[in-house]
Amino acid sequence: MREISEEEYKNSFMKSSTFTERAEEIHKKAYEIANDNRKFEISNYWKRANYYWLFQTTIYAGYFYSITEENNKYLCQNPEIIVGVTCLGFLTALAWHLSNKGSKQWQKNWENHVDELENGITGPLYKTVSDNGTWSVSKINELVSLFSVIAWILLGLKTIHSFWVYNIFVFVTYILILCLIVFVFLWFGKGLSNNKKPKFFKRGEE
Repeated sequence: MREISEEEYKNSFMKSSTFTERAEEIHKKAYEIANDNRKFEISNYWKRANYYWLFQTTIYAGYFYSITEENNKYLCQNPEIIVGVTCLGFLTALAWHLSNKGSKQWQKNWENHVDELENGITGPLYKTVSDNGTWSVSKINELVSLFSVIAWILLGLKTIHSFWVYNIFVFVTYILILCLIVFVFLWFGKGLSNNKKPKFFKRGEE
């Protein structure tokens, strides 16, 4: 992908129609779409956050119930249970953190469009703020999800440490599963943002 200048960005809307008198209409329509998509991404960001919060709360409850005194002997005899719980907690926490970053990136994408397009419609309304030092709720949420990822790693190591000397295989398996989860997310988790040409087919024709 090639970075374009601000002038190229603005001209791209002018050239999108052969009728120059429609340029203002296209500019306004582009602004409306960008603003609607910005609001849509903000709404989806917090819906996804609630979705992952529910997962994390449930898994935390299951984890702490599993390590209670009455279940401790059972866990030592069946270590795969606590390994599975901690790996599931780590997986959902990492998915939550990466989803936060992806959602924020798409939100920022449409915010940048609004910033560029609003001048000729509403003036610099959205890009003008009254306080430059406020806290970012989305960044705080992103940090919480990152700390949850770290917490699951530490909880897993702490729990496994109590019986890994009896079964080194469990400890090694835990580390390998965490590495596999990270690899899968980093390798397959990114969306396609290249210039791959889309394919279209006309209905009703062989």
